[in-house]
Amino acid sequence: MSGSPRVSVFTVSHHPRFLDECFDSLLSQTYDDWEWVLLLNSGARWRAERSDPRLRILIDDSVNGVGAAKRRACAQARGDLLVELDHDDILGSDALAEIARAFDEHATASLVYSHTAQILEDGSRDDSRFDVSNGWVYRDARIDGRDVQYVEALAPTPHNVSYIWFAPNHVRAYDRAAYETAGGYDASRNVLDDQDLMCRLYQVGDFHLIDKCLYLQRMHSRNTQRDAETNAFIQQETVALYDHYIEASALAWAGRNSLLTLDLGAAHNRPPGYLGVDQYAGDDVDIVATLPAPLPLDDNSVGVIRAVDFLEHVTDKVALINELYRVLAPGGLLLSQTPSTDGRGAFQDPTHVAFYNENSFWYYTDRQYRSFVPQIKAAFQTSRLVTYFPTEWHEHQRIPYVCANLIALKEGMPRNGGHLFI
Repeated sequence: MSGSPRVSVFTVSHHPRFLDECFDSLLSQTYDDWEWVLLLNSGARWRAERSDPRLRILIDDSVNGVGAAKRRACAQARGDLLVELDHDDILGSDALAEIARAFDEHATASLVYSHTAQILEDGSRDDSRFDVSNGWVYRDARIDGRDVQYVEALAPTPHNVSYIWFAPNHVRAYDRAAYETAGGYDASRNVLDDQDLMCRLYQVGDFHLIDKCLYLQRMHSRNTQRDAETNAFIQQETVALYDHYIEASALAWAGRNSLLTLDLGAAHNRPPGYLGVDQYAGDDVDIVATLPAPLPLDDNSVGVIRAVDFLEHVTDKVALINELYRVLAPGGLLLSQTPSTDGRGAFQDPTHVAFYNENSFWYYTDRQYRSFVPQIKAAFQTSRLVTYFPTEWHEHQRIPYVCANLIALKEGMPRNGGHLFI
């Protein structure tokens, strides 16, 4: 990209109140091979107090929605690296230098990100905290003369990336080629445009965490999540995005870590990307085995186990879950869907010999319940536990399923956001 900057910082703004501070933080960067693509919409107008040829202001009042606006800004960017800067936030002075270095040292990364500090509307320190029982760790730092409290970003696991609460926060920087391969921002999105994009980027390449606080995120009354109705929709929609992307994200993670992926009961509609496991040989069966007898696999060798309409066919529940836990790698995922005893499906099939509902999984995720069954060796963290109807037909027939996505808790794995009971 001859004659173009390496880094394109992009910002969309419908309210220019803090843009002078945004620009000051860019002019203070220790790395100078950048441009700032600033898209003004919804009638917003702004003129910089200082001129700089790296500033490119675009005005487009016809663009509606944050996803469409960010997509438009990124389309105008010329750099190989795309760095998101919200219109009311501030970059640390070494942010762009650290980002460029991270991509130089991690050529396969599709996204790099850092720790984040929150500041109040006037720019002063924000001492509020999220619930630390979910895994948050807070540190003090001095960033460009400001005393701040920052939160350590969580590791880029499939679970964390799939929930906006635990996903990479700012600063977020995308490799341009990976961004384009992933399809870019979804122009139809008005919320969670970043989570949606990150889930797709995670399937393209790995994420790298810069172990520094490089971003100051301003908290004020106009933040999107401060509106009660919008925040309620965000909470609902992040779970919908999790459900949509978690399996693909888990498969991508397993592949990057050279881990196996298993589909149990694979004689029936094994999806692509899995080794099939079944007690009978067949076209889609790669491993013939009768669980809960030991699988012919090493400990910690599997990244994802898909168990859809399977658990209910194995009598010895404890032995089954113990064996699945044995082969799962630290942080590996068991993705299960089982007819729940809350409806008719659990009991209607004469081949069903084991019965599950949401409470059944407490014994593998909660130390109190686990202590009642000493034979249990498995220890999991809940990623998703919910009862639902897979289709309208299932609802009409009163056949709910329990979805239990569980993370294998083993030594050496990174922290996944959420409560731990084991």
